[in-house]
Amino acid sequence: MQRRFTVEPRQPTALQTESAVKLPGYELWMNYIENVLIIPTRLDLNQFKDALSETLRHYPHAAGDLCRGEVEWEIRLSNRGIPIEVEEVGTTFIGIGDRWVLQQDIRPFLPQRGPGIALTSHSGPEAATPSLLLFKITLSERETAVGVSWHHTLGDATVLERFMRYLSESYQGNDRGQTSAPTFTKRQFPAPTGSLIERYAPLMPHLIETYSAAEVGKRYAQMNANTSWVKFKVSFTQIRILKGRVLEKIGQTDIAPSLQDVLTAYIVGVLNRCLDVPITSITNAASYRDIPGAVLSHAVAGNAIYIIPTAIAAAIRPPLTETAMTIRQSILRCREPAFVEEYMTAANALMLEAVNKDRSWSFAAPPGKLSVNSNLAVNWRSAHFGYPQGTRFHTSGLSDRYVRVFLSNPEADGGSVAGEDQSAQTLDVFFAVANAVKGKIMDIIATELEAATFPFNVAV
Repeated sequence: MQRRFTVEPRQPTALQTESAVKLPGYELWMNYIENVLIIPTRLDLNQFKDALSETLRHYPHAAGDLCRGEVEWEIRLSNRGIPIEVEEVGTTFIGIGDRWVLQQDIRPFLPQRGPGIALTSHSGPEAATPSLLLFKITLSERETAVGVSWHHTLGDATVLERFMRYLSESYQGNDRGQTSAPTFTKRQFPAPTGSLIERYAPLMPHLIETYSAAEVGKRYAQMNANTSWVKFKVSFTQIRILKGRVLEKIGQTDIAPSLQDVLTAYIVGVLNRCLDVPITSITNAASYRDIPGAVLSHAVAGNAIYIIPTAIAAAIRPPLTETAMTIRQSILRCREPAFVEEYMTAANALMLEAVNKDRSWSFAAPPGKLSVNSNLAVNWRSAHFGYPQGTRFHTSGLSDRYVRVFLSNPEADGGSVAGEDQSAQTLDVFFAVANAVKGKIMDIIATELEAATFPFNVAV
């Protein structure tokens, strides 16, 4: 049985005196972030609707319409109803068969929507744009799946996590006085000079070579043909010990690789034992939200993300420590305020130009390149609706040599609460590789990680 209804923002909203939220070019990520939360109980629909209405009062742009003028874009604050689909499945449990965060297909639990928002959308009164936010609630006898489609122009993963956590707290009736209210004024970057774009172009090839939407789809299909997933779990304790060995080898230094740097370096070492073309280039999807001056407010509901490139030694098997240090050094260089200012000035102009020409960017990786998009800093399970130990988080999307890392879901017996005791937590790690080398890569990882001596059996 399926039902549909809409929920509008409670009035007055946080932007009641405004008509629109202006979107600079760097906000124009024209895709949806789509996730599913599995809550170990049946949620009350009326309570959910009331909580969503209250949350939209503080995030009213999510109930707006994406509009394009002659050049600039904005979200018109139309207070439209957010569509919610409800489906009763009549089974004891929802039906996601395992607890891995990343799933091949979560579409049955996501709201129905079109392929995307047309880049040529204009702001005339006759324009009918798709909703920027949609939900689907799937109810079984003992569980609820909350599927969300969130358009990227509303904000990055940090903003979506905050929105969902606010929704969860509102559902529970908790005091949200400690929750930072979102802000909506975006940082404006100046128009770049031609020489600036020329200098930064090698650092952002995804924005220099743009394609039609159809061409992007073909490129990803070609890249992922004859590939398979690699997935494994590793504990915080194991990675922390491996990091300790790296720091011991480095000695006295002001630069310390992060846990993610060390994990990435380990993956590079495994891949370079198996690939015909070794990994010599890494990109990290990173946030500049905490860099002084880069954003007007840490609480801004927007996209504060950029892509950090790293070139590593061309040796067949560079030491793990050397790779981890090189990654950290490149990240620190790219976190300098002057670098962010220039990088985002160029990226802002290039993104606006591409979108206004109905072009899209592609992250299809050539041989020798590894892309990393880690969610270690995003506690998706904070939106637990009162069930912190049993709530699970799922999403989808993986490509060849594209690394994704998440906090693992709890085991069937509950497990630890995300964010409380890291020593008891594990990480889910995913990437795809060519079918021809998957077996060898899996054998190496299984042999090393399952050994009682890991991580002391890994050369650093």
